Amino acid sequence: MDKKRMLIESISLKNFRNFSDFSTSFKDGINVIYGPNGSGKTSILEAIAYLSNPRSFRSARDYQLIKIGEKFFEITGKVLTGKEHHEITINYYYDELKKEKNAYLDGFKVKRFRDIQEIFIAVPFSFKDYAMIDGYATQRRDFFDDIFSLLDLEYYEILRNYEKLLDERNEILKSENIDRDYVIYLAKEMQPLAEKIVEKRETMMKELSKYLDPMFKVEYVSEFKGKNIADYIEEDIARGSTTVGPHVHDDYIFYYKGNPAKYFASEGQKRLLYLSLVLAFRKLIEETKLYEPVFLFDDPINVLDPHLLEKFISNLSGQVIIASLSPLLGAYNIGLTVEG
Repeated sequence: MDKKRMLIESISLKNFRNFSDFSTSFKDGINVIYGPNGSGKTSILEAIAYLSNPRSFRSARDYQLIKIGEKFFEITGKVLTGKEHHEITINYYYDELKKEKNAYLDGFKVKRFRDIQEIFIAVPFSFKDYAMIDGYATQRRDFFDDIFSLLDLEYYEILRNYEKLLDERNEILKSENIDRDYVIYLAKEMQPLAEKIVEKRETMMKELSKYLDPMFKVEYVSEFKGKNIADYIEEDIARGSTTVGPHVHDDYIFYYKGNPAKYFASEGQKRLLYLSLVLAFRKLIEETKLYEPVFLFDDPINVLDPHLLEKFISNLSGQVIIASLSPLLGAYNIGLTVEG
């Protein structure tokens, strides 16, 4: 069966990051957004990714995406799915009285963001992320949560609902007057979601591992299995936060030739591990979804040497959009300058 192609044809931004009003178009194949630091090239990748998964891959809160001095941002993308043209718009309003996010597909408001993911998927990778191999567990969880959310729409919804309950519970635990019964109720609501998150992480990690280079391995380790969130209420009250769940101690361990990569792999080998992970995810999403999504890469030229970069790009098909300090020979290049 032929894979369905996904392309972004153009994007328009209003009050997004440092852009007041910006638009540009893209071509099929390799696109390079280039310019000096501070010109906004990574912000354009962020906006494209936001159209298919409305959360920043740079771990920013929605209100932080609004241009300073404004109260809203809007992103509009014209996309091609197979032979069908669509327009996606997402806007977000924020002030001291309210915050509101809305999404529109071809002019009609959508109730679920996952409906857009059936039309358009953009997968962001930053080569700075290879530092997560040596970094904190929360960095690794965030990375895999982002890519698993694109792979499995149900996982995306479960994770969103779990995080909403978690935020509400933690806010109460930090307050002076704690409603114990309600805190326990929230824990019971979170429990099945937490168990499903662990189950899906295990399943997707096994599938992803099939496509990894044999010299590398990634193991998902959960300390939550067998635990009940409500049983830890006394500790939660004492610490002012939810201390048990897949958001706390669960981790992903990277291996190079059977040994922990954090301690036994060189910087070059860690970059190769990350590269293998990126390509494995691409293969998995193409095999399971039967489409070629748009792939976004932030600054690979600063991490990969020219030979490795050329080899990496040669392994890619479909539409690829790269943010870089300089243009790339043979690509569709979009130049930016620093405003002001």
